Amino acid sequence: MKTLVTGATGFVGSHLARTLLQRGDSVRILARTEAKAESLRSAGAEVRLGDLTDPDCLRGLAEGVEVIFHLGSAMSGSAELFDRVDVQGTERLLVEAERAGVRRFVYAGTLSGYPLAQKGDGAVIDELCGFDDTGRLGNYARAKALAEASVLATNGRGRMEGVIVRLGLVCGIGASVLPAHVCRAVTRNLVIVFGDGSLPLALTFVDNAIDALILGATVPGIAGESFNIVDDDVLTQRDYLTLLRKTSGTAPRVIRMPRMAYYAIGLLSEVAAAARHKEPATNRYRVRTRLVRVRWDCSKAHRLLRWQPRVPLRVGLAGVFRAYGGGSGGA
Repeated sequence: MKTLVTGATGFVGSHLARTLLQRGDSVRILARTEAKAESLRSAGAEVRLGDLTDPDCLRGLAEGVEVIFHLGSAMSGSAELFDRVDVQGTERLLVEAERAGVRRFVYAGTLSGYPLAQKGDGAVIDELCGFDDTGRLGNYARAKALAEASVLATNGRGRMEGVIVRLGLVCGIGASVLPAHVCRAVTRNLVIVFGDGSLPLALTFVDNAIDALILGATVPGIAGESFNIVDDDVLTQRDYLTLLRKTSGTAPRVIRMPRMAYYAIGLLSEVAAAARHKEPATNRYRVRTRLVRVRWDCSKAHRLLRWQPRVPLRVGLAGVFRAYGGGSGGA
């Protein structure tokens, strides 16, 4: 399989590119600098230097490619930056892909666009659930939803297959061990948990995420489909931190605060951002989104992709946490 991977120097993208190379696939990557791309070049990837915001560097990028894995994203920043990178960059890449005769375009979507704040505890979220249309989930969720719409519109024209793979919070060596969905890390040794720690986490181990992306490229008959990807083994915040303590040899001190304190942080962020005329780091609506206990239905991925988590989540995390305790993990 001849592939192009954008976002290949990021956490998930680098794992994907290396897995494709190990499979014997041809891998071309788009990278902004030689330094970021050097390790993948050494592993056998073809490197094209450029940026999704630069139309010139996208011309010819997809020539001879069968499948594009599009993981490139601004990840953070202003609405204008997300428009240039995620929205317009995706649209330009789709045009180049169609021109080059690419067979399938696999887009790495996100679960963060779902309207969880409008759901009650126990709600089941599957791919039929529409995206949040309030505009209050932030620049990332808005831009990813717009990019998804462009991919599916291109698929609808019938010249190239578009597939959306919406990944849960991907964990593995190289990702944050103390992500905001689990806790608010003050330092490596001190974290804050809002509530009683019983919030279920939408986690997927990186190997399982890569399997889902590759299945999204190789399984026939799934053009125009979207898939939620969350590992079957559901951990709560308390489960996660307990496993971290047992396997890493380190135990961050946990300060428990009431959920209302989290909402207070959201309100303060809104007030501060309004005074600076900027996007708030968070808001009360996003806090509510984080605190709703929902169940992720991945039966469609199991049924159509034949995707099953190959690495048990607790086993994968235990390896990550041991590395973290040894000083090689990231916080």
